[in-house]
Amino acid sequence: MTRVLILYIVRNSGHHTAARYLETAFRKQCPDVETRCVDLLAHLHPKWGKIIERMYMTTIRRTPELWEALYDNFWVERLTRRLRQLVQKGKSESLQRLMAEFNPDAVVCTQAYPFAVIASFAARQASRIPLLGVTTDFVPHRFWVMNNGTNPRYVVPTDSAAARLIWLGVNESRICVFGIPVPATAALGGPLEKGRVLVMGGGRALGIRCRTIKRLDRCPNDFTIDVVCGTNRHLRKRLMRCRQSFQHRIRIRGYVRNAVELMHRSDLMITKPGGVTLAEAICAGVPLLLVRPLPGQEKGNAEVLVHHGAALHVRNEYDVNRSVTTLLNNRKLLIMMRDKALALARPDAADRIVRHVLNLVSEQEST
Repeated sequence: MTRVLILYIVRNSGHHTAARYLETAFRKQCPDVETRCVDLLAHLHPKWGKIIERMYMTTIRRTPELWEALYDNFWVERLTRRLRQLVQKGKSESLQRLMAEFNPDAVVCTQAYPFAVIASFAARQASRIPLLGVTTDFVPHRFWVMNNGTNPRYVVPTDSAAARLIWLGVNESRICVFGIPVPATAALGGPLEKGRVLVMGGGRALGIRCRTIKRLDRCPNDFTIDVVCGTNRHLRKRLMRCRQSFQHRIRIRGYVRNAVELMHRSDLMITKPGGVTLAEAICAGVPLLLVRPLPGQEKGNAEVLVHHGAALHVRNEYDVNRSVTTLLNNRKLLIMMRDKALALARPDAADRIVRHVLNLVSEQEST
């Protein structure tokens, strides 16, 4: 039986969501393939993993300019190279046990940290196990690039993302442009005029605030506000307390697993630009209004979608109601944004990645 290890970090993140979509695609296409989906940071460092996650969330919330300065920085990469080699050395006992017990025929990583750890492990073991890095943002950062002689392979969402990796030193032959994994339900979207505006902020709803919803409620258009609060219980409680004061009909949800279905039922989506969320949205063909991107990766995602005409970026939260009104009153613009989104969509990304991994395993076995 073929065994595929799928690694991510941080539960309920975009990396985790992409990993789950890949695991589902493996089970659907090849029921005889055994998969295991693991948060590698939590697995290797249970206590430190929680501390690191808390530090990251605190940094992007309170000092986003610091994270933006550190993210994808050439000098940070050079100065921390030795430290990262120690942290990502790939010889911890828990990793050795995981690899020995599961004995994978291939490893797929949806985040750069587990990708670096497994690359280091493979280099130490002189292993030729196929290693695939699936980038879940539209602009891959330099920490994906491995220089330890393992020559891993990459999956990226666009040709421009592939060009970025090539510029960083990755051989073109080791890059596939398949897209970001999305669920099978993310079939290409249909017509508009559904009377619903969807508001999302990722799994933790970091991209939306109660005042954002209140601004949206000032729009004169008739629509239902559909808010996904994710794991942000504070936001959900605040909205529940003041829901009677809203002029529009409002639906308040917690963490959902049917986000793509909600996108299909919406005329417009207001969201922060997480990579997996955007990949789902463009497959659903829903026009996008981007607010409060996290520094670093999400800022790059926003620039890509705006450049292709699939989204508008509202830099001032006070302009949300005016922007929504303008879009809903301009059907031609909404249709154009939907068509631009669908032109970028890759709804078969997960299936193509699965086939690619199985081909790599077959090639490895034949040699």
